[in-house]
Amino acid sequence: LLIQPIEWYHYIMGLFNPAHTLPNLGVGAMYGEVAEYTKAGNFWNFIWGNITLGQKASLYWAIGAGRFLQTAGLFLLGFYIGRKELFVTSESHLRFWVKTLIIAAICFAPLYSLKEQIMGGDNALIKQTVGTAFDMWQKFAFTFVLVASFVILYQKECFRKTVSALRFYGKMSLTNYITQSIMGAIIYFPFGLYLAPYCGYTISLLIGFVLFMLQVWFCKWWLASHKQGPLESIWHKWTWMFSNNK
Repeated sequence: LLIQPIEWYHYIMGLFNPAHTLPNLGVGAMYGEVAEYTKAGNFWNFIWGNITLGQKASLYWAIGAGRFLQTAGLFLLGFYIGRKELFVTSESHLRFWVKTLIIAAICFAPLYSLKEQIMGGDNALIKQTVGTAFDMWQKFAFTFVLVASFVILYQKECFRKTVSALRFYGKMSLTNYITQSIMGAIIYFPFGLYLAPYCGYTISLLIGFVLFMLQVWFCKWWLASHKQGPLESIWHKWTWMFSNNK
């Protein structure tokens, strides 16, 4: 899945048939409609549109941009890491993350350079196929630079104390992800405060930091009396709905 087989298929087809083009999923037109009802500022139209057309547009974009298989591949990779308990502290696991950091750091530079060269070309098909694959791979390498660095630094007591509050945030990642989107929509979109035209990068960064700190506080407060976050609990119940292993 992480090899990006669909992108390579279209690239190879393009080598044999210069007239080959990527399928038009109509994402641009759908997002145009999404933009219209978002700008209109009607809350209920916004909700209904996101439940219907918005979901379709997002799915089709993910397929066209190569994210659909990427997401599945990353999910399975996370599942594998969890099964192998690679985040559990041990000498062998620490050696694994040191090796991962070295390999990922070495791979990132050439992958990024190749991606830039491909994206700087004139061939649209190559940019949307091979370019998509290399873009994903360079981000994948950099992600593991960050993850491995964090795991290694976490062995230091001073760093562990500094980031200890992130444990609460991570235990409620689904709740935080959804509520972050809701708060962001209320702050920036026309049906809410509509601050988007007035907030530059610096102000938006400050808003994001304040929201993050509020979420960390809420997570610590909630988990003091609950085992899981509210949405995590619902997801858990749905997962085991037809099972006796609850």
